[in-house]
Amino acid sequence: MLNVGILGATGYAGEELVRLLANHKEVKIKKIVSKAYEGKKYSHSYRNFVGLNDYICEGLNWNTITKGIDLLFSALPYGVLMENLTEDMMRDIKIIDIGVDYRFMNKDEYSKFYGKEHKSMELTEQFVYGLSEWNIEKIKKAKYLANPGCYATAMQLALLPLIKENIIGEDIIVDGKCGLSGGGRTLTLGTHFVEGNESIKAYKINNHPHSQEVKKGVEFFLDKKIKLTFTPHIIPMQRGMLITVYTELIKDIEYDNVKEIYEKYYRDKQFIQILDKGIYVESKWVKNSNLCHINFEINKENNKLIIIAAIDNLIKGAAGQAIQNMNIMNGYDESTGLSYVPTCI
Repeated sequence: MLNVGILGATGYAGEELVRLLANHKEVKIKKIVSKAYEGKKYSHSYRNFVGLNDYICEGLNWNTITKGIDLLFSALPYGVLMENLTEDMMRDIKIIDIGVDYRFMNKDEYSKFYGKEHKSMELTEQFVYGLSEWNIEKIKKAKYLANPGCYATAMQLALLPLIKENIIGEDIIVDGKCGLSGGGRTLTLGTHFVEGNESIKAYKINNHPHSQEVKKGVEFFLDKKIKLTFTPHIIPMQRGMLITVYTELIKDIEYDNVKEIYEKYYRDKQFIQILDKGIYVESKWVKNSNLCHINFEINKENNKLIIIAAIDNLIKGAAGQAIQNMNIMNGYDESTGLSYVPTCI
């Protein structure tokens, strides 16, 4: 059995890690860490666990954090891991960071997007970027892994095949919509029920870190550059994410040709589903799952290719992809603990 610990276990992504790993046949949860619930039963934080386990939350003690575990998941807020992680702590365990601290960013970019100095940037190059369907060979050999962001996952899965096959131009526009859980569990004015209900709002226009992550991802995987305009929105639902991507075709191409491209890259990828023509993606179809649904239309009049993709921001966009990567890193079947039908309603 793989003994795992989970930092930030009482956040939304942390809860999904606990829920999914509790049913994983190859895993034993040995350590659940939460500053807010130290010494309390995990079910005091999430009542859906009442009577199902006896997990007790530990405090965040960096001196003992790796004791007795083989793999550490971090679902901590940005900045916490990078301020405390050391090479001594990393020596005998594997790490999967669901947070932002070790993704594609240099020191200046991190300061720009997160407003603080990165304290352990030298460790970043030891972390493998965990876009599962596109980096599987490196993930197999990885000891430390940076899990992609939710929007960055959806955008790259939708765009990378098309960019690689040179059928779209470099100017790309993405409209994104995500449920309120994307803002985390800590209550803020923007996620307060009265503020978020019956309303939709844009945020971080031209300044969302996942834009930078996608551009860096395209360079990393394809050695190409794009010009990305991304506008994310918060919408009044609990979970789920849908993006609409607007691109310009640079080749005369038909619907079936585009579908063949997607199938070329995703035919054997069990979590990526390309829907039939005319079936437009809905976020509820992937709810509570590690799936990504993709479809598209061609606008012949304007020579545009419009792509729609949906994921569950807490599963494929966070905990589910992290477990998918854990499976790959440890030689398990990719789908272990993740093969179930979405809830839909």
